[in-house]
Amino acid sequence: MTATDSSVHSLPAERAIRSLVEQADLYFAALSGPGPAEVRAGLARWRSAAFVPGTATASAVIDTWLPVALQQLAPTHAPLAAAIDAAQRHLCWFIFDGYPTDAAGADFLGKHAYAPIIGETAAIPAVDWEMGLFLIAPHVLYRDHRHQASELYAPLTGPHGWRFGAQRPLRILPAHQPVWNEPFAPHLTKVGPTPFLGLYAWTRDINAGAEIVPATDWSALETLRLEP
Repeated sequence: MTATDSSVHSLPAERAIRSLVEQADLYFAALSGPGPAEVRAGLARWRSAAFVPGTATASAVIDTWLPVALQQLAPTHAPLAAAIDAAQRHLCWFIFDGYPTDAAGADFLGKHAYAPIIGETAAIPAVDWEMGLFLIAPHVLYRDHRHQASELYAPLTGPHGWRFGAQRPLRILPAHQPVWNEPFAPHLTKVGPTPFLGLYAWTRDINAGAEIVPATDWSALETLRLEP
């Protein structure tokens, strides 16, 4: 089965979303380093919660860039790519509006979307815990920021640029190398030529908010183009 099979597209909402949770758990189980085990513990706690149907929302960013990202993911992780493709039309996609526009940058605000899969606003409810999908268009800079919540990023595409402190040099990391952010640890993502698609999880303090960490090199990083 591929991510574009019509049988995948026709799955009802609950089956599609729970199948994505199953595939995400299998994916996390194969990752090493800090974070995946903690996220899987949260999944085990919340994944069986009663399904609460919600109103799916469309996103031009998802319509444009998710198929491109899934093309990179499918050759190595076909079941996960198919599960994302089946579930994405049943999810509520948001733009993160917790930053002032001038601080986050209009490019980022207009070229990303995220969808909780399990969480306080998701179809599978959880308390002070959230896991979902996050997509950013190619070449976009997600500026230095920090938050109280502990966070796991599991990038499904790559390579992309990362740094963990304002003014530090970028580290180019491949797809499938997890990034664990401790509370209040600054981090930045510079998307490469392939859209950034990732699973994310906030494991506690999810309502504490986030803030941009000022840096002087954003203009250079926004115009930077990473090699394929």
